[in-house]
Amino acid sequence: MGRIVISGASGDLGHRVTDLLLAADPDAELTLVTRTPEKLRQGETQRHRVCRGDYRDAASLDAAYSGGEILFLISGLNLGRRVSEHRNAISAAQRAGIRHIVYTSVGGVQPNNPALSSRDHCQTELDLRASGLTYTILRNSLYSEIVSNVLVAPGVESGLLTQATGDGFIAPVAKSDVAGSAATCLLQNERHAGAVYEITGSELLNFHDIAAIGTEVHGVPVKYAPVSVEERLAFFDSVGIPRTYDPDMPPSADGHMWASDELISAEMAISEGYQAIMSHHVKHITGQEPASLRSVMERCKSLRYDEIGAHVS
Repeated sequence: MGRIVISGASGDLGHRVTDLLLAADPDAELTLVTRTPEKLRQGETQRHRVCRGDYRDAASLDAAYSGGEILFLISGLNLGRRVSEHRNAISAAQRAGIRHIVYTSVGGVQPNNPALSSRDHCQTELDLRASGLTYTILRNSLYSEIVSNVLVAPGVESGLLTQATGDGFIAPVAKSDVAGSAATCLLQNERHAGAVYEITGSELLNFHDIAAIGTEVHGVPVKYAPVSVEERLAFFDSVGIPRTYDPDMPPSADGHMWASDELISAEMAISEGYQAIMSHHVKHITGQEPASLRSVMERCKSLRYDEIGAHVS
């Protein structure tokens, strides 16, 4: 097994995958790439390197990816720059001699999906196919932790869950299952070369179903009320969520950073059926059944969303 490069290593997913790789092989050769290397310096060794790398700085990626064989390309967050940033990473991987990329895409990717993030990921998937490198694409469904702690939790207080998702379905997936799938594909990259996986939970749910689960877990009634796009946008405006994503904007009280343009388009994608995808790919990859939304909600119900990464179970 050659050196694995984790690009975006200081985030929650990067931490989880790093821990899983080291649990599988304490002597694994890893390069952890991040814009904030000071967060990861502790415990650095010759086998376990930490490098500064920024998707907007091609020279930094050349240095960071040097000596790597497999790249875990954790997607960037910034709408409008994500495609060019990913192209910088793919080009740097080619120059560094990396032979395989495992990429975190999003569920329901296709050109007509209205979700802004889907359009970005669709283009990066095309760029990967054209790169000449082998690849594995992980199309991750909406995190169960986001459903639990960002969407349902406010409804527990008000008794009402309102979204512009209509009667559309999703199959939320636990972060632990995303990380487990990614780590397995990195360690067994030849087996998973060329694969495109839909990383989902095992339940296809609409928000009526999700509100019912929230009612049972929290012990208070939660009702789902679909609203129009215009009503949802007015709500985001009223609570001060910016219309356009800015990587420099401050996080909310819950520690997350969202903008209404991306949020609205994602809800439209659910409403229009683009996210109504459920697969058995988590079990196919890892051999384990994915965690249910109910189990994630039970585990995380007393936490803020930004605290969940510190309470990995």
